[in-house]
Amino acid sequence: MKGAFKAPLQITHIFKTYFPDTHGGLEEAIRQIAKASVEEGISVSVVSLSKKAKEGIHEGVKTQSFYANFEILSNPFSWSLLKHFRTIIRKSDIIHLQFPWPTAELLTLLFNVKKPIVLTFHCDIHKSKILKKLYEPFIHLILRKSSVIVVTSENLKNTTPILQRYRHKCKTVNLWLDEDRFNGILKPNQSIIDTVKEIGNYGLFIGVLRWYKGLNILLDAAKNTKGNIVIVGKGRMFNELRNRITEEKISNVFMLGFQHDSVLKYLLENCKFTVLPSISPAEAFGQVLLESCYFKKPMVTTELGTGTSFVNLNGQTGYVIPSKDSSSLSEAMNNLFVSDLICEKFGLNAYDRLQKYFTLKKQAKKYIEIYKSLL
Repeated sequence: MKGAFKAPLQITHIFKTYFPDTHGGLEEAIRQIAKASVEEGISVSVVSLSKKAKEGIHEGVKTQSFYANFEILSNPFSWSLLKHFRTIIRKSDIIHLQFPWPTAELLTLLFNVKKPIVLTFHCDIHKSKILKKLYEPFIHLILRKSSVIVVTSENLKNTTPILQRYRHKCKTVNLWLDEDRFNGILKPNQSIIDTVKEIGNYGLFIGVLRWYKGLNILLDAAKNTKGNIVIVGKGRMFNELRNRITEEKISNVFMLGFQHDSVLKYLLENCKFTVLPSISPAEAFGQVLLESCYFKKPMVTTELGTGTSFVNLNGQTGYVIPSKDSSSLSEAMNNLFVSDLICEKFGLNAYDRLQKYFTLKKQAKKYIEIYKSLL
């Protein structure tokens, strides 16, 4: 596939946040799609919003962040993006939207974009039922306008009601892991190594500390867990969780805040398992689960009807438990804490599953074929 495009093809991804401002699973997904496209000779730009307008190049991808003037219900808006949107579209051959971000979707409709549109549908709107009701007519408009709708798992396509009338234009492309991300990374500084040694036996959560991650359920479960829990990430819930840990004297939970890849690699290598106790289908896939598979670690996840239960198979690569159930969560974690044999078996199965379904070679080419089909 390398060099498939003789003329420079311009793909523009549009999403509310991107590196280096934020480091979430969706940003990592965009990064991997963009990186794979660049390797095929495609010119790629990522347009996002930020607290400070800036431009740059990251792994061969042009990045442009417009100043975010305000935010409503986690939806940032930029007057500058509005001003430059027509120019962005004019310079692009294909627009790649990452759903949901109402600002980009409404601008696409407002300017009646005629260019081919790829829309990667990461999840439905779940936090606000009122917002969803008001916004649903526009969701249908953008789904109708999109040339191709990409879903990250068959589970997501089959369990999302709003997608059912658009199944004819849906294509499934699983997320994947860029193994180069962890190659050549040196060990972290000695303080992290000492901290990990002091913590001892631990399960690991990595992610942005958002409402749907189920972290309060994790704290409840930790009280009846036979090992320690390490929480890595930043977000609006950080202080709330830290206060709970202090007030309720939950001595086996350690919050390490945001960490760079050298520390993440070390934590993944040395953990017993990873845990993603999400409580809403807003957790549509769980990029961190692929990282867990790569390091041959078992997983504990919740049944949400999304891609998390496609990555993690109950009884094969880890445990899938009911959401919002702290008792089931503590039981699953305890099973892994006390059995090295189960951990090793699940971990090896997880790595095999990664190689079967979630590699760049198997998945990235599907996006390239989609782009080619739209020319």
